[in-house]
Amino acid sequence: MYIVYAMMGLIGIIAMYSLLNAGNPDSLLRFVLPDPAHDLYVAMGSSLLVFILGFMVFYSRDLEGFQRLLEMNSDRIQHLRRQGKTDAQIADSLLEAMGSAGGYRHRLARKKLILYLSDFQ
Repeated sequence: MYIVYAMMGLIGIIAMYSLLNAGNPDSLLRFVLPDPAHDLYVAMGSSLLVFILGFMVFYSRDLEGFQRLLEMNSDRIQHLRRQGKTDAQIADSLLEAMGSAGGYRHRLARKKLILYLSDFQ
């Protein structure tokens, strides 16, 4: 994960620099790209890469949090599965124990819990 953070920082600096110096004839990018018309492509490409890396960080943190929740409640999950409960019922039970009653965040967490419970052993 540290590699992704380092890449995100480095590419973010490149994106910021290229956005602020697009078309500048004295830009440091002139050593690599002599034509200032390419500055826009560098700015767009690096910004897109920062967005993709940010999404990867968000997804991995989200996955990590749900996996930790399932590991902390593994005994309860196994007990409920032995009772014949479905993944949806187990997800509802876990969310109820956490105090989540309803709303958009509850429905989103429920869907993700059901998805992660299907892979949980």
